[in-house]
Amino acid sequence: MLKDVGNFIGNKLTEFIKGPVTDGEIDKLVQEICKELISANVNAKYIVELRKNIYTFIKAEKTNKKAKAVRNAVYKCLVDFLDPKTASYKIVKGKQHLIMFVGLQGAGKTTSICKYANFYKKKGFKVGIVCADTFRAGAFDQIKQNTAKINVACFGMDDPDPVKVTKKGVSHFRKQDYEIILVDTSGRHTQEKELFTEMQNIVSSVSFDNIVFVMDAGIGQSAEEQAQGFKNAVSVGGIILTKLDGAKKAGGALSSVAATGCPIEFVGVGEKMEDFQKFNPKTFVSGLLGINDLETMVEKIEDLDINAEEMSSKLFEGSFTLGDFRIFYTQMCSLGPLSNMLKMIPGASNLQLPDEKKLKRINYIFDSMAKSELQSTGDIFTKEPNRVKRVAYGSGTSKEAVMELLQNFKGMRSMAKKILSMPGMAEMFGMDSSKVKPNKNLQMNPDFMKGFDPNLFN
Repeated sequence: MLKDVGNFIGNKLTEFIKGPVTDGEIDKLVQEICKELISANVNAKYIVELRKNIYTFIKAEKTNKKAKAVRNAVYKCLVDFLDPKTASYKIVKGKQHLIMFVGLQGAGKTTSICKYANFYKKKGFKVGIVCADTFRAGAFDQIKQNTAKINVACFGMDDPDPVKVTKKGVSHFRKQDYEIILVDTSGRHTQEKELFTEMQNIVSSVSFDNIVFVMDAGIGQSAEEQAQGFKNAVSVGGIILTKLDGAKKAGGALSSVAATGCPIEFVGVGEKMEDFQKFNPKTFVSGLLGINDLETMVEKIEDLDINAEEMSSKLFEGSFTLGDFRIFYTQMCSLGPLSNMLKMIPGASNLQLPDEKKLKRINYIFDSMAKSELQSTGDIFTKEPNRVKRVAYGSGTSKEAVMELLQNFKGMRSMAKKILSMPGMAEMFGMDSSKVKPNKNLQMNPDFMKGFDPNLFN
């Protein structure tokens, strides 16, 4: 598994930093990393290049700390290793996007198109799917079942001609001002001539903005040949790698696809509709090796429908209210457990996070609060304890549950102010750094999270 490869390399880097840094130890580390990548099915010719680049980066690093230079070199080279150096297609508001999905049968194309639709629907786009897969029996039924779960519109016809279905489906959604129109096409077990001919006929009938090739990560090094084959047949602009979570040869697939210069747009990491992640080499390697990634944390917050700068200023100044927390909580739920976010903060990944029950009824508690309570910073409950009892009764919970929420609110405000006091953090969130006095001595430790449940957003 790719996760095991990441853990292995991450552990080796940790061991290396703790021990004596000699040329012999550096050679040993690089050799072990390369050997592990070979076990993940990465092509030997790319590993030779990676090895050479690591040594080049080590020499170029301007630091007296050799261990840090080696760690940085490994990280940068792995990122560069998976970067196709080509920008992927950008979906923006204010225009219609017509995207075609192609791939071999069994790669997970139909599931991926629904995951893709769900991803952008959650971002506020109006998405529709056209089922032009007239080859596989039950293709349209599968799309109907999946789109019903995610509340996305789909179009299909009882017609064997995929070109006709595509044209009618696209016209149907265009008339209704859909922002993203996705076209699912037929797949085959092999790269048959008929498959490529059908794809080319569909492309000729409609002007697509992007063509996405869906590929099973389990094929390993064969990914390069397969990706290049589809790229030569139609203008593939991006790739989705599926089944990345369970593929033993995923390393080979990732590196081989990068070698084609075609960007990986998303990766499938599970069976659920939410198990779908935007691919970014830097973020991917950071997660793989357990390296903190503050930039990714900021990117995730920027994706939310909140004003990060305003929220950060309120948190730092102490004017962040329970109503603000309610909006923040609702948005953060879409990102999963907050414990995952904390892994991106330097030092926080080693914290012993408390194993507390998540607050399933937190929205009921918020709903039961009066306007004056939501507009307060929580002090109103301290001054008038009977309010806790009233909110508990109204929400059908307990006084303990209400107090736990208030404690988490207080803990979050305290933690956020500490984080924003770290050098450079205020600027990352768009704040005026002149208003923040950086605390260079601030360290993450178990007390840092005191009073706060990091599983709150689970």
